[in-house]
Amino acid sequence: MLAIVKMKSIFISDVHLQDADGPKTRAVLDFLRKKAVEVQHVFILGDLFDVWPGTTDFLISSFKPVTDTFKDLIRQGCQLHYIEGNHDFRLGKYFQKELGINVYPDSLELHLNQRKVFISHGDLGNPEEKAYRILRSILRANWLHYLIKPIPKSWIFLLGKKTSQLSRGYQSPNSEKEELIRETYRKTALELFEKGYDVVLMGHTHIPDDYKVKVGKRDCRYLNTGDWVRNFTYLEFDGIEFYTKAHKLSNI
Repeated sequence: MLAIVKMKSIFISDVHLQDADGPKTRAVLDFLRKKAVEVQHVFILGDLFDVWPGTTDFLISSFKPVTDTFKDLIRQGCQLHYIEGNHDFRLGKYFQKELGINVYPDSLELHLNQRKVFISHGDLGNPEEKAYRILRSILRANWLHYLIKPIPKSWIFLLGKKTSQLSRGYQSPNSEKEELIRETYRKTALELFEKGYDVVLMGHTHIPDDYKVKVGKRDCRYLNTGDWVRNFTYLEFDGIEFYTKAHKLSNI
């Protein structure tokens, strides 16, 4: 189903919160509270958390200040939309029913200012990463979470923290590597434009991007939200156009 959103929004991804009350977490939550006064919709394009591999009581209690902030934003009339990432998935009924967040396991389609918009975390943006696609399917499978059910959830969380760095190789500031990633994701966006989308929004790469191209008679645009690990960027939609913004968190 195609959702219709006409109001002001922000789009943020790849924050990778590792705790509930550290300086970065407090700064991010303060940012969300202030932005929620200015916009009607907040879109989280995955990996807000560094580790959230299926909702558990341990994670709910460990990140209570974060989920309490979500509740506050919704009480103030802001709508939250969460596209699951490769670090935070299987958000489940807790996020949807208890917190009131709209959750999308894979992607989301919108109409914004008469443009058809495709939104995803972006971890499926490189079609050559076939091994990752298999791993992604396994990590989300019901049978796996049934098998690991007896394992203390704090152990799983600690294991996730130790291994999360392996999936963040994009963060290395290598200009040649970054350019290759940009080209790969722009090619994926082009394929989506050919399918009828006018705007493609993704995260995951930790590399901000804004690519405009003509497809037939249509002006198409691919934007990447970047991250809050090195670039501290996000997107704003003012009801008409998208803008890349940066927050001064580099000293955190």
